[in-house]
Order: sequence, then C-alpha cells, then structure tokens
Amino acid sequence: MKQTIYVDVLLALNFFINYFLLLSVARIMRARVSRTRICLGAVLGAACSFTLFLPPMGMAPATMVKTAICSGMVLVSFRVGGARGFIRYLLVTCAVTFGFGGAMLALWLTLAPRGMYYRNGTVYFSLSPVFVIAVTVACYSLVTIAGRILRKMELRGGECGAVIRGEGRERKLRLIFDTGNLLTEPFSGLPVIVAGRNSLSGVMPEGFPSRCQGCNFRVIPYSAVGGDGLLCAFRPECTELRLGKQLRRVDCYIAVSDDFNDRDYDGIINPAIFED
Repeated sequence: MKQTIYVDVLLALNFFINYFLLLSVARIMRARVSRTRICLGAVLGAACSFTLFLPPMGMAPATMVKTAICSGMVLVSFRVGGARGFIRYLLVTCAVTFGFGGAMLALWLTLAPRGMYYRNGTVYFSLSPVFVIAVTVACYSLVTIAGRILRKMELRGGECGAVIRGEGRERKLRLIFDTGNLLTEPFSGLPVIVAGRNSLSGVMPEGFPSRCQGCNFRVIPYSAVGGDGLLCAFRPECTELRLGKQLRRVDCYIAVSDDFNDRDYDGIINPAIFED
C-alpha cells in the first residue's frame, strides 16, 4: 500500500512541533532564550525530517542520526556554556523528543488514525494539521504547568542570596522565600524585598528616609496579621539574586524594616521573581 507524503505538510508540521519541543526544553532548563534562535533550531529539525526519504537504516544508524540532529538543534537554539552544559541540554532535548513521540504513538494506537508512516526515526502523520497542532500545544502546556508546579515546590521554604549595591558600596544578604510577601511599588509595579535595617547599612541613601526625596524613594503600604502600616523603601543601584547556579539581576525596591535585625536571615522575598 503506497503512502502519499506531502513535503509542505511534512516541513510545516515538523517545524511547528520542533518549535514547541524546544520551548519545552527551555522551560525545563529555566533558560532565557531568543525566539529567533528557537525558530532556527526548529527550521533545522524540520529540514532533517527529509531523512524520511532516505533508504531504510538500521536501529543503530537511525539513533546516531537522530542524536546528531538533536545536537545540532541544541547548539543552534541555546547558549549551552561548555561541554557539561551541552550534555545536559542534549539529554533533556532527547527526553522531551522521545516523550512527545511516545505521546503521539499512544494517540495513534488509541484512535487508530490512518496515514502514519515511519522510516529512519522520522514519523509522518497524514492527519489534520489542526489535530497535530492541538496535540503539540497540549503537550507544551502540560510541560509548562508541570514545570511551574515543580518550581514552586522547589522554592517553597527555601532561600537565596542577594547582593545590594548603592552609595558606592555593596552588602550581601540572605533572603528567605515568603509567598506572603506580595508587596509591589504602587506606581511602577516593581517587586519589593523587605530587609532589616542593620543588613542594609552603607547601601541605603544618606539620611534615609528623612532626607530622601525623588524617584528612588517610596512609601510602601502593607497589610499583615498584626495590622496595617507603611514601610519606607529605596531603589538601589543594582540588585543581584543568586539561587544555586542561577544569577539574576532584578529591578526592585528595598523596604527597610527593624523586624529582621535580630534574626538569622536578613529579609524576605517573593519566590515569584524566579518563576518567569
């Protein structure tokens, strides 16, 4: 029985699928990526779908070809940062790719659609493009939701380091994650870190808060179990947060409180800062 394969459908569907698979890898690796590079990686993956037209290969050669294709997609799409980073990205890319392939195979076995063709590690589905796109988006959504849930579980009860720079100095702080800290600066919407006055000595503006005016000084209203109130906050020159090997520079305000002066940590931060 002959199988008709439409090249435009093969390329378009593989580009779309590879694009979302690479976005899933980026989500899992918590990597900031360029959409242009992701598109180029998806184009490479789609172009390699022409292996479908090559003479049949054995399992070992087909596996080597697929690994080489994944390697190329990783190098094009991500800043891997060395051999170890490349291996990590490659393993995750292979896992996501095989997982998606398993999901598609399960759907095929369950719904028994006609027009499936497999050769050299490449699968062609003569299905409705809307169906394949819907399945791809659903898989990407599941990966995204699972990643966010796992991320929240990881951050719950944890801590991160912070370096605050201001007035030509810097201070290192130990911050505890607190999902109850939902404070934002009312005008800009920037997040607010609450820290002890003693830990901020030297980086607060001179004369803070009595002689501080202008755009770098704000009064932040808060509501807590003990009552409502106001916190004086300043905008530092630079705030760097470190969580494991992840380093992130954020634009934020630092609210000063005397409640953290006698504790074994210097302040609290909303973990949502790391969830983007």
